[in-house]
Amino acid sequence: MAFGRKSRPEEPFEPVHWNDITKFTVGRMTRHTFRASKRGAGPHAVRFHRRRGGEDHMVPGVYIVPAAPPATLSKGGFLLFEDEGNRQLLCNVLPDGSDRYRVTDAGGQELGSVRRTSITKKLTYQGLWLEQVGQPAVVARHHWARGGLLASAERGAGHVLGGVVDSLLSFGAEGGDRATDFKPVVWAVETDGPKGERGEAVLTVPRTTGSVTWYFVMREGWLDKRLTFALAVLRESETFGADRR
Repeated sequence: MAFGRKSRPEEPFEPVHWNDITKFTVGRMTRHTFRASKRGAGPHAVRFHRRRGGEDHMVPGVYIVPAAPPATLSKGGFLLFEDEGNRQLLCNVLPDGSDRYRVTDAGGQELGSVRRTSITKKLTYQGLWLEQVGQPAVVARHHWARGGLLASAERGAGHVLGGVVDSLLSFGAEGGDRATDFKPVVWAVETDGPKGERGEAVLTVPRTTGSVTWYFVMREGWLDKRLTFALAVLRESETFGADRR
């Protein structure tokens, strides 16, 4: 008799190794649907995309654990694990008391850092940037700031004053307004070109779709994906409260 029969649980998605993830988001939401009641919630995680039954799923791939609860992730740092049981440590992301979050692997070997942009450069650069051991810095310029502040002023961007400047100087403004800002954010190798030429692009946020921000990273290349996860977790959690949704 069909009455009262429970629906069958969904088959789990095939796991993906963290180094094979090229499109990811950060948060607890498990489905991207119009109906909030169907979105579901799971552990705070770096999640990859899968589509099933006409719905977009965000499948956990790397799990996020605060290093010093109840401190926020930006204050106390966090750990990334390959498994939900927190047995397979992927890396540590810990603040060192300056503008830097040191990223180390399970054995304590330094992979690089996520850095905060200094107050003097926040009108030109996004609020977070990356450095990997033995590689050039990876930065993201504001879309209107190509070539630096002088070039921006020459193009008419110099009129950005008052409250707009104040908002840009705050860490939370780095991604722009979710409802109106559709300009891509691109982290690329820093160059010294006089016109603000961009080097090799390694991490991109093309746009925000509803309540989900997708990050795209190269499948192959020299950039360690663990650094991109660390940057995205800090950016999403501190700016958009991804650990609460």
